[in-house]
Amino acid sequence: MALQTGLYYPYVHLRDETWAKAAALYWRHLARVVPAGFPVQDRGVVRELNQASGFIVDSDPRQVIEAVAPAFVTAVRDNAEALRARSAVQGRRFTSRWHSNPAPNWRTRNLTGLYPEEVPPALEAALEEAGLSYRDHRQRVWHHQEWVVVDPSLAWAYKCAVTQELARRTAFTPVTDQLDAYTATGDWTAEHIADTLLGRAAPSIGHETTQSRLAMMAVRCVLPADLRHVPVEKIVRLRTQYADEFVAFDTAVKAATAEVVGATQEVTDRAAFELHLQGAFDCHLAQPLESLRKAMNGLKLNTILTTLTIKPEVSVPGAGLAWLLGGTATAVGTGLAFTVLATRQATARERDTLVASSPAGYLLRVEKELKPATMLKRAGRQSHALREWASEWAVHESLSGFAVA
Repeated sequence: MALQTGLYYPYVHLRDETWAKAAALYWRHLARVVPAGFPVQDRGVVRELNQASGFIVDSDPRQVIEAVAPAFVTAVRDNAEALRARSAVQGRRFTSRWHSNPAPNWRTRNLTGLYPEEVPPALEAALEEAGLSYRDHRQRVWHHQEWVVVDPSLAWAYKCAVTQELARRTAFTPVTDQLDAYTATGDWTAEHIADTLLGRAAPSIGHETTQSRLAMMAVRCVLPADLRHVPVEKIVRLRTQYADEFVAFDTAVKAATAEVVGATQEVTDRAAFELHLQGAFDCHLAQPLESLRKAMNGLKLNTILTTLTIKPEVSVPGAGLAWLLGGTATAVGTGLAFTVLATRQATARERDTLVASSPAGYLLRVEKELKPATMLKRAGRQSHALREWASEWAVHESLSGFAVA
C-alpha cells in the first residue's frame, strides 16, 4: 500500500471502533494529536490494529500550538466582552467530555477540558482574564488529572485549528469520524477565529477533507453491516496482502479528489459541493466497482469437463480404448485432471489480473474478504467440492467404457 497518513481529529481517542476498522482499510497510518504526558487509553480494536500493523502514530503538538495560539490570544482579547456574553464558564458544569456540535443554548451546555500541555501560558492567561476558562483538578483512580476548562465551541475551534496547522506541516490528510468537524477547516486567522466563536462564520464546505471523505465513502460502501464482529486479523491481512489493487484504488481516489477540488474552487454552497462529491464518487469508484462485479460474474470457468463432450461408444470395447487414445485409461484420466487444474489456474490468473487492473479491485477484495459466509453458502461450497471430486473420480473409473468426442 502507499505510505499515506490520515490525521485524526478532534479527539485523541478514536470514538468508534467500527470506524477505526474502516479507516485502517484505507490509511496506512493514522496520526493523532497527543500532548506530552496525555494518558492514552485506547480501546481493544485500536490497540490490536496498532500492535499488529503500527496503525496509530502519535504526534506531539508542541511546536504547532506555539504557532496557532497567538491568533487565538488576539481573537480573545479583541472580542473579550462579546465572547464572555456567549461562552463564559462561570456557574456551568464541567464533564471533561465534549462534542464537536455543541447544543444551541450555551447556558445549558456542559463545559469541557483541554489538556494543559496543549494550551500555552499566554493563551490560558487570556482565556482566564476574559472569563472563558479556569483550571480544574480531578483525582482519578489511576492518576491525578488537570484540565483547562472551556466552552465546547472554543475547544472545538482550537482543536481544529491545531489539526489544520499540523496537517500543513506534515502533509497528513485530516480525517474524522465526527461529521460536523468536517466544516472546521479553513485559514484560522484571528478574524476567522472570532467569527467562528461568535457564530458569524459561514461553514466551510471542506475542500481540505475531500480525499478522506471520498476514500471513506468508497470503503464503507463495501463493508458488511456487522463490521464490528469482523476480526482485526482480517483487516490487517487486507492492509498488507493486496498492494497492487490498493495502488489502483488510491490512484482513483486521488483522481476523483483532484476533479472535485478543481471544479469547486469557487463553490460556496455546501449542497452544491456535496453533489460534486457524489458525482466524482460515482464516476471514479462506484461505477467501476459495478462494472468489475459484472465482469467477474461473466468470467466462466471453462474446464475440460465442460468443453469436451463425453459419450458412450458401445462399438469400442473398453480394453481397446487405451490403444485408441494412445495410453491407458488411467493415464487419460490423469491428463484430464491436469487439464482441468491448468484451466482453473489460468482462469484464476485472468481473474486476478482483472481485479488488479481495476480502480475498484481493492474494494471488491474488501467486499469478498469481509463478507461473512452464510451456512447455506458454506454448505453449497462443500457440496460443490464433493461434486467436483466425484466427477473427476468418475472420469477415471468409467473411461474404459467411454470415448471422448
